[in-house]
Parts: sequence; structure tokens; C-alpha cells
Amino acid sequence: MSKTLGKVTASDMTDTLDYEMKIPVVNGLNTLLADEYGLFTKTLNYHWNITGPRFHSLHEFLEGHYRELLDIMDSVAERVRFLGETPLSTVSALKAEMKIPETEGEKLSDIEMLEDLLRANISLQSKIKQLVKTPELSKRDPGTEDFLIGVLRQHEKMSWMLRSHLQ
Repeated sequence: MSKTLGKVTASDMTDTLDYEMKIPVVNGLNTLLADEYGLFTKTLNYHWNITGPRFHSLHEFLEGHYRELLDIMDSVAERVRFLGETPLSTVSALKAEMKIPETEGEKLSDIEMLEDLLRANISLQSKIKQLVKTPELSKRDPGTEDFLIGVLRQHEKMSWMLRSHLQ
């Protein structure tokens, strides 16, 4: 940092990672963003299509989850921007990258919906753990590593809540 208070020099504005180092991190974040979008859409679908004796409680429960997923997506996209790159931001781009399979909610029971959401959350946790192991991340970008650990904790909590509804 420049010794003059209040002034920012060009050397202060260098990225945490150089271009070659950040591309695998950004690609991983964009892949995560696409899968978060897939889980968000699936959760919203089930929120709209849940029926049965537990309708009210599960409808509200799923609303809480899709709102949390929306916040996660926003944070992941902002992290990509923080790294100086562009997040995936169209439905077609997100869908092309998404690995979370779509499911028609009106054909499933409430238990099947919750089980499907649990599987998707566990899949995302595995992907986040793999991304955290990216050498460029663990050696050069502790901020993104810490961010991803926070996202991992959110998915672990969602999984715990889903399991609790299934017991």
C-alpha cells in the first residue's frame, strides 16, 4: 500500500491470483453457481408442488431453503466478480453447466422430494470439497477457500434439516 493515506496505487489493485491461477478457481465457482441454480430451481419446484398432510410445514420449510439458496447463488456470483471475472448469468449458460438433474415435482411424494433434495445437497457438498482441494485455491486464495467452507456448512445444515424431516 502506498505510504500516502487515502490514495490507492496500481500495485494495490493487483488480483489475489494471477490470471493463470484464478481460471480453475473461477471455473469451479461458475460450476458451483450452476449447480446451486439447479438445486434452487428444484427446491422452488417442490415448494410449488408439495401436497399432503404436511403441506403447510413443508411448503414453509422449502421456502426457507430456496431463499437461502438464492443468497448462496448471489454470494458465489459476487465472489466470481471479486476475482475480476464474469459469473454465469443466463438460464441457458447455467443449464449448460448444471449437473443437478431436473425432476418434475408433481409426480413425486413429499418423501421423494425431500430425498431428492437431500441427494442434491450431498452432491453439492462433495463438489465443494473437491473445489476446496484445488491447488490454486488452497495455496493462493484463502479468501475463496474460506468462503467455500462457509457455503459447505450451509449445505451441511440443509442436509441435516432434510434428514430430520425424513426420520
